[in-house]
Amino acid sequence: MNATEHYPWHLDQWRRMAAARVAGRLPHAILLVGAPGLGKSAFAGRLSDALVCTKPDHDGDACGECGACRQARSGNHPDQRLVAPDEPGKPIKIDAIRELTAKSVLCAQEGGYRIYRIEPAEAMNRPAANALLKTLEEPASRSVLILVSSHPHRLPATIRSRCQVVRFANPDSDTVRNWLGPRTSGADVDELLAISGGVPLRALQALQEGWVTEGQRLVDDLGALRQRSINPLQIVEEWGKRPLTLVFDGLKRCVSDLIKLANGLAGNPIYHLRMRDDLQCLGQGIDLRQLYRFNDEILRLERDSTNNLNVQMLLEYIANRWLQITRPGGQ
Repeated sequence: MNATEHYPWHLDQWRRMAAARVAGRLPHAILLVGAPGLGKSAFAGRLSDALVCTKPDHDGDACGECGACRQARSGNHPDQRLVAPDEPGKPIKIDAIRELTAKSVLCAQEGGYRIYRIEPAEAMNRPAANALLKTLEEPASRSVLILVSSHPHRLPATIRSRCQVVRFANPDSDTVRNWLGPRTSGADVDELLAISGGVPLRALQALQEGWVTEGQRLVDDLGALRQRSINPLQIVEEWGKRPLTLVFDGLKRCVSDLIKLANGLAGNPIYHLRMRDDLQCLGQGIDLRQLYRFNDEILRLERDSTNNLNVQMLLEYIANRWLQITRPGGQ
């Protein structure tokens, strides 16, 4: 049996791909799209392994026992190739796509399919995307491209239009609860569902990285800054001790909740399920337009942080902006 986990919310998508293979209608380019945390990468790996397997089972999965499966499991199968950025957050450059294009015209060494995975596909810079377009327009026989993207709108329309799109949506809450239950060691599943936006793998990540605790700390920090009961530099120092991605993600969730509550969307779900009263108190009297601007600034600074900006200055700016919008008049 293949080691890749088969997520229950992938069942329909998998059946369609397996049926297309049996019918000889497997598309030459497949674009897997959906929110982060739905297991698209695992699905791509599962499909890649199945397509090189010489004895797939009745569900279309790799058998896990043949020579091709053993090679795939060790990461040494000659007909599988993963194209990804050299570092997280960096672009996929044209040289990587040119290499893929050159190899895509070759016959599969094991007589099956040649599989090329590109993820995240939206990381391709413009020259790389243009180079890939030629391969999509003139696909090689028994060569399959699998593009994985959480932000398909960032891909050129010319690429999207030449792929068969396979969409992954958030599963229903009962499916997620049943899947999460045995994996969360008695944690509050409803809290994890809320803070992850109902996305199962992000719910696990939330548990592992302590998002709920981080959210409480950030609300407390923002409350202390609003009350002017602590030196802002002390807050900045504490933020600097934590992973920057954790701080940014936590701030985005907090501000999103503040905006929802300020808009009077009381019935809408918020990320911090057990903290509604604290958030109501924190956002009391803050101008909604300022909250929107603050949210935009956090998103901009998050993007800029990949350019090795001074983290201390960045965090000081966020703290100072919060001080500005929470003083009388919010200016």
